[in-house]
Amino acid sequence: MNSTKLRDWMEVIGIFAVVASLFFVGIQVRQSQKISMSQTYQSRTAAVAEWNSAFAANPVALLAFRKAVNGNEGEITAEEYDALRRSLIGLYYLYDNAHYQYQEGFVSADFWAMTRGSLKGMMEIPAVKTIFLGISNRAGRPEFRDLVREINVQIEAQKSN
Repeated sequence: MNSTKLRDWMEVIGIFAVVASLFFVGIQVRQSQKISMSQTYQSRTAAVAEWNSAFAANPVALLAFRKAVNGNEGEITAEEYDALRRSLIGLYYLYDNAHYQYQEGFVSADFWAMTRGSLKGMMEIPAVKTIFLGISNRAGRPEFRDLVREINVQIEAQKSN
């Protein structure tokens, strides 16, 4: 075998080696992405569980929330409203974080659709909507503030129909 043929074979072998290494790098990247998404989901689950525990341990906020859900917003005292508002600030940031995670590709579109539906459902409670809109006037990422306002427009449009 002459040196030209040997060199050609070595180049072919080198190309296959590069392709094989790229294939394995792709597998590692995909595995790392799955691990990252899993860790993100776990972190969100822990944060939501923590928020739920704190909310459940706050009888004043719970009472206000029950009144709001039952359409008795006018019966909410100033103390109850303050407790509810403080609790909902945490929930607002959980939704903001979920939106950010979705925008960055760390959660699936299905997961975000479910979370967005939950956000809309919460905002259909007038007291919650008022609090979320108040927060969005001064806090949160601009993209999420826009989303809160967009959901408000949708809710108002549904009321008109």
